[in-house]
Amino acid sequence: MSKTCNTCILSDEIGGIVINADGSCNYCTDHSQHVPYGEQKLHRIIAKAKKKNNTYDALVPLSGGKDSTYVLYLAVKEFRLKVLTYTFDNGFMSELALKNIGNTTKSCNVDHVWIKPDADMLLKLYRTALTESGEICGICGIGIERSMLRISEAWKIPLILLGHVPTESNSFTGENLYDAFRMKTILKRNKNISGDEIRRFLIFPNINFITSWLQTKTGRFGKKVNILYYLDLPSEKRIAEILKSEMNWADSDHSGYTRHFDCLAEPFTNFIREKRFGSSRRIFQLSNMVRNNEISRDEALSIWKKDIIHSEPANFHMIKERLRLTDSDIGQIARIPAHVFDENISVANKVFAMVRKSIKGNRH
Repeated sequence: MSKTCNTCILSDEIGGIVINADGSCNYCTDHSQHVPYGEQKLHRIIAKAKKKNNTYDALVPLSGGKDSTYVLYLAVKEFRLKVLTYTFDNGFMSELALKNIGNTTKSCNVDHVWIKPDADMLLKLYRTALTESGEICGICGIGIERSMLRISEAWKIPLILLGHVPTESNSFTGENLYDAFRMKTILKRNKNISGDEIRRFLIFPNINFITSWLQTKTGRFGKKVNILYYLDLPSEKRIAEILKSEMNWADSDHSGYTRHFDCLAEPFTNFIREKRFGSSRRIFQLSNMVRNNEISRDEALSIWKKDIIHSEPANFHMIKERLRLTDSDIGQIARIPAHVFDENISVANKVFAMVRKSIKGNRH
């Protein structure tokens, strides 16, 4: 008989979840409340960037969602940085996200750059990543990361301010989706994807985490800073209120349990994860929110029970058609095990991850 954690809402039917004798899961037992790195440390990083007196102090990747928009708010309204924003158009952006990007960049009076890879090429990359590895989010993640490096290099921007938050931890599959060497291996399995297309997508086809870090140290690329980890953040509700009043930003009617209304493919990817692993990102996000005292366990359970993740999302057939997937393809994807390409992860990236973990622990 399955057991559900009495602190969060994870059950031992989910792979890797163990409920102890006290009724708590291993995630709750191991959890420690996030302690902000400190605003003074952030001020020192910002002061160093401002001292360079470049055209832009910081680059902000902007999706139109809550987290990246709040980073833009902090950068411009609170820290008075000269900001360039950019958006990687993944071909699945929602109308609300597009509207938010236009409104918020206008309200902050900042320059904005669109990165728009060839649409047909992107669809080939997404379809191949999905049918071979069961995931498409790695394409977006790598595309966003490589674009930010290229833009920071071109404009000599010293800081790249990211919108990662503690409540997103543990909500992925554990696979290294953003390893470019792994992704190259996956994409090469499709003979209809040329080497030139892979190089165009990767921008820096031979860079790994170590060489990227070294070239950041030498000033070629901007320093990546998870700005939200340094601050004692307001509640999610308060952040939304700030963005609505100060940034002309609009929330989704359905974003109470996910930050990713900006991507039309997100419900589809969650559906696929549910098929592959028996759980999606949502239940991990909700459980993280309970641990961080953002919502109660009862609220999380209520949201989860109303969730329709076990059935096809409303736009399932639209995404399926766009990616040219058949029912047989969906069935095959659902049978792809986790970590299917782990042996193809860059050795340099493995070494970097081990060294980083030994120095920083779980800090981002």
